[in-house]
Amino acid sequence: MEFRRSAQEELRRRRLAGRRLVGQATSRFLTAHQRHVLPVTEPIRLPEPEQRAVYRILNFALRAGALLLASGAGTAEVETTIGELARACGLRRVETDVTFTSLTASYIPARDVEPVTTLRVVRRREVDYGRLADIYTLREDLKTGRLTTEQAISRLDEVAARPSRHHPLIILGWAGMAAAFSVLLGGRGIVAVTAFTATIIGYLAMQWADRRGMLGFFQTVAGSAVATGAALALAAMHFPVQSSLVVAGGIMVLVPGYALVASVQDALTGFPISGSARGLEVLLTAAGIVTGIAVMLYLGRWAGISIGVAAVTSASLLQVPAQVAAAGVAAALYATATSVPGRALAWAGAIGAAGWAAVLLLGHIGVSEIFATAVAAWLVGLAGRALASRQRTHPFLYIVPGIMPLVPGLTIYGGMLTLISGNDPGGIAMLLRALAVGLAIAAGVTLGHTVIRPIRRPQRAAR
Repeated sequence: MEFRRSAQEELRRRRLAGRRLVGQATSRFLTAHQRHVLPVTEPIRLPEPEQRAVYRILNFALRAGALLLASGAGTAEVETTIGELARACGLRRVETDVTFTSLTASYIPARDVEPVTTLRVVRRREVDYGRLADIYTLREDLKTGRLTTEQAISRLDEVAARPSRHHPLIILGWAGMAAAFSVLLGGRGIVAVTAFTATIIGYLAMQWADRRGMLGFFQTVAGSAVATGAALALAAMHFPVQSSLVVAGGIMVLVPGYALVASVQDALTGFPISGSARGLEVLLTAAGIVTGIAVMLYLGRWAGISIGVAAVTSASLLQVPAQVAAAGVAAALYATATSVPGRALAWAGAIGAAGWAAVLLLGHIGVSEIFATAVAAWLVGLAGRALASRQRTHPFLYIVPGIMPLVPGLTIYGGMLTLISGNDPGGIAMLLRALAVGLAIAAGVTLGHTVIRPIRRPQRAAR
């Protein structure tokens, strides 16, 4: 026992000696290198008046960016706009970060000065290309000195305070687009009237659901169910028409063309997270459309009512002018429904007509549907970008309405009907073809958009 106790005491003495040696070595090292150790100091804070001025400018830039993001602009454009607005107001070192739902801006005066940071969250989205055009004009006027900072802030207040446009002209724009699209696919008379009426009913139902807090997915289900129900009503009354064209026209109101284009832009310009989020939004909307169609088709089969898929054939020379005109009208009415300024409506219609004419021409010479759609979308993006640069406005005013006639609404409906009928491989193949056409539209229009003027990446703050 005595031996064990002495051994333990010896071990403790050795541990204490070792600790003393380590402490002495550390102290000598720090003393020798003390002149190389940076002093720990608190960052300098900006004076209170300067902090308020900086915050006001950052808040102005973020509000403009939030309106752009909510209205359908791409992430790269939103980041660029925030930085340009801040620099035009005198803040040179601003870092920005934009995701699908939030925007952050930080002003860094110097390395040893505490930054000023603010955040803004986007909780609600509504396509409004009128606001896109207004903010684009505001940005250019501020950069060129035609507006002072105070005037720019006042103008942004006016743009933000403008109420959402749900007046009858918007409703008629959506309904007219559905009717024009049904004519584009070969419908006539009663088909166009039914698509027009069903779209008004579906739009009002979606607005009613929105006011009561229903999620967007279920609003989409309701809208597509109304369009399919109208087609079933035509079939039940034994009208000698292709009632499936009512569905194809009605669901065009629900297709998020802006989100599809913006998601591909985000992915190609280095914002994969935002691109994935927008892509998920597109998939959820598509799922809502097919769910509404499926529910009504099942109910129709239970009631003994069946509708087929209209056969899409190549347009004869006599039909080409009518189809091209219908595409132009559909694009112009989509522009009306999304609040495009009146001066741009005719151009949007002309670009939509030209895109559909390109599809017909390429299809006539034997080009596949997907490649023909991609080329037509590229031409739409090219023309929209060129026209926007000439008129000094936002390109989406022309591009998104221009691609709407290219969206494969009838293929989506046909795929769902085929699935309901029990032909799973055929239905899945049609839905995959519709997805491929959608991706071809987005990739083609993005390429055309960037050929004339590449999408500018945000400038990072100087260090």
